[in-house]
Amino acid sequence: MSISLEQYDEVTRTRARADRLVFGRLRLTISVTAFIAALVASPPVSAQSAPPAPSAPGAATPAAAPRVIAYLTLGPSESNRLCMNEVRAGLEAAGWSFDRQLRIEWNDVANDPARYAAVAQAMVARRPAVLLATNNPESEALMNATQEVPIVVLGPTNLRQVLDAQLRPLANVTGVTLGLSGQFLLKPMEVLLQAFPQARRVGMVTNDGNPRHEAMKDLGPFADMLGQAGVEGVRVRFSGEAGIAGAWDELARRQVDAVLIWPDSAVFHGEHARQALRVRLPAIAHTSWFTTRHGGLLSYGAIGRVSMCGRGARYVDQVLRGRPLAELPVEELYEAALVVNLDTAERIGVTLPPALLARADRLIRPGDRMLPPTADAKGDAGAAAQPPSR
Repeated sequence: MSISLEQYDEVTRTRARADRLVFGRLRLTISVTAFIAALVASPPVSAQSAPPAPSAPGAATPAAAPRVIAYLTLGPSESNRLCMNEVRAGLEAAGWSFDRQLRIEWNDVANDPARYAAVAQAMVARRPAVLLATNNPESEALMNATQEVPIVVLGPTNLRQVLDAQLRPLANVTGVTLGLSGQFLLKPMEVLLQAFPQARRVGMVTNDGNPRHEAMKDLGPFADMLGQAGVEGVRVRFSGEAGIAGAWDELARRQVDAVLIWPDSAVFHGEHARQALRVRLPAIAHTSWFTTRHGGLLSYGAIGRVSMCGRGARYVDQVLRGRPLAELPVEELYEAALVVNLDTAERIGVTLPPALLARADRLIRPGDRMLPPTADAKGDAGAAAQPPSR
């Protein structure tokens, strides 16, 4: 489905006022019915972005329709909403107007990865000015759908195959990414083994709907690391958010000592954190929202997702101004942080090594106020102002 960012925000506010909900999850609790109602109440996207009809002689020339920035994602997510808000803020700071010149269009596949190809093709058919993606499945679906419309990525996506040695694009895609070398894929497992040196069985949660996960057979890139540590790896798959609880039940049944959540869509982080706490298993994820907003035990990775999105707005600005993508090398970020949630450690009854706590970039202690998992919270916004690191 597609919906403007403004409609998306209005549906969110209306739903929140009506139900008096506090967002305690990463994903937005917006029903498909609410989205459909919002779409029915507004003109279709194709009509909104269509060129104006010719004017009668002597009539005033109508204003040009706003140029569309079309974003593809798995489903409603507060992390992604915050990202799009930062893209908008960055473009407004660059002088663009969302009253007259630009419009951000939200497209999601309703948590059904099988729909990526069809939705991506429909987006391309509407001829947006720029396409946006924040994860591998979305970026690959857009790249398969077009070799012409510029694509800007804003997340830990794997672009190495479409870049030259200087990170200049060889295809119609550029942007900001984390760890092209793969170090941020492996590092969380290293941290997990350091946190639990007595572990003899480590679980790994992977998503059937993530093509990158399914392309990695068995234990994937972690096989050598686990083998050298003398640790057995147990891979458990889930399908859709409804399947996450069953995956954690399986991990508990197989008596794993700790769990690594493979890098995946932000849509699932909240549910993983809840299920890990329910079955009292220590877990690590690749993004700080898992710990800082959802109560997960450990995270190693992007400390400020908004940093990528704010920087990505610069790429969108340059593309809109007509700069060739070949002149816009991908920016690879090296900023990552270790976050430890001591409140969760206490709740599930684990003790972490002092050496690990000493090297943590942030400790969340019992009684600390955590940021709510909503895009309205501004706690991550400072990261966007940080200069690029190399």
